[in-house]
Amino acid sequence: MIIGKLKDIARYQGLSKNIDTAIDYVLNNDLLALECGKHPIDGDNVFVNRQSYIAKNFDDTFFESHKNYIDLQIVLKGKEGFEVTDALDSKLEVNIPYNDVKDVLKYKNQADHSVKFVLDEGFALLFPEDVHMPCININNEQVEKAVIKIKL
Repeated sequence: MIIGKLKDIARYQGLSKNIDTAIDYVLNNDLLALECGKHPIDGDNVFVNRQSYIAKNFDDTFFESHKNYIDLQIVLKGKEGFEVTDALDSKLEVNIPYNDVKDVLKYKNQADHSVKFVLDEGFALLFPEDVHMPCININNEQVEKAVIKIKL
């Protein structure tokens, strides 16, 4: 997991070809100007889901993980809470089995040890071992977000 401000995202270039593609896209495009929905960047290798919503109450959120994609979650405007734990967390229980079409495994709302943080115009780069709970409401304001899916 890497957490940072958008102004610093370029320092993470060089980790992989697909991460570089995603970072180049972030640096050279106005993500706020994108319409909500899915936009291809490099076919199925890298694409962005543009979202706009009011985040959820904690009890309505859930932990999730992915096997084939890294998430680059970017809060463009507003604030959103996150909780992240390791895939080996002993308290995690699968709620919805892995869906290979959507590349997501959903867990019950618990963790033994987790890191909690707020993204305020920042990003979180989340790898398959980073079981994460995004979309936690901080102050009932509109969140403008881009989630870039990066194939491993």
